[in-house]
Amino acid sequence: MESVNVVRSQIMEYRASQEPAKTTTTVGVVGEATSYAGQPVRWKRPKFGVIKVNCDGAWCESTLRGGYGWVVRDFAGMLLAPGGEGGLLFNKAAMAEASAVRAALMVCRERGFAEVEIESDSQGLIRMLNGEYDIDATLECLLHDIRVLASQVGRVSFVFVKRKGNVAAHAVASHVTLKRGSFCWDAHGPEFLFNILAEDVNIPIRI
Repeated sequence: MESVNVVRSQIMEYRASQEPAKTTTTVGVVGEATSYAGQPVRWKRPKFGVIKVNCDGAWCESTLRGGYGWVVRDFAGMLLAPGGEGGLLFNKAAMAEASAVRAALMVCRERGFAEVEIESDSQGLIRMLNGEYDIDATLECLLHDIRVLASQVGRVSFVFVKRKGNVAAHAVASHVTLKRGSFCWDAHGPEFLFNILAEDVNIPIRI
């Protein structure tokens, strides 16, 4: 709570030093007036010693462009790293979802995590990764990469979660898709993610 109060104070000081700017509300992007405030806790903490990574993809059928986001947290619900990439071309939404999982596993490998739980709201993808569905031929290369990366990380489990339990990753995916480009934040994370993370661990502070 002390750390949260320090971060909140720093953000408020930063805002006070800036000139007022016009804000635009975009579907899927969470800003100051977050629509998630007051909702019950959606995200569940992993077991002690386990790293949980929430992943999500965003895709527009008319343009075939999209992106993906991932959010890494520990068993205490502390943010370790969020990131993603937008402005990419995908033939289908499932490709964006699979790309999110692959990118998340690359981060886990780089950081040396030993036990990881990957959550996605793409039920079909999770079932393919767990051998419950036949592999979609269009995803074969991505799923191969995911399996190789998983073997390099250590113990990895793939879990389906409903959208309401994947709000943080959805917000990141929407943000990077709108902005385009590659993003990787530190443990403080981007400002638009603060309220979601706080509510996921039932902390009453909002910014």
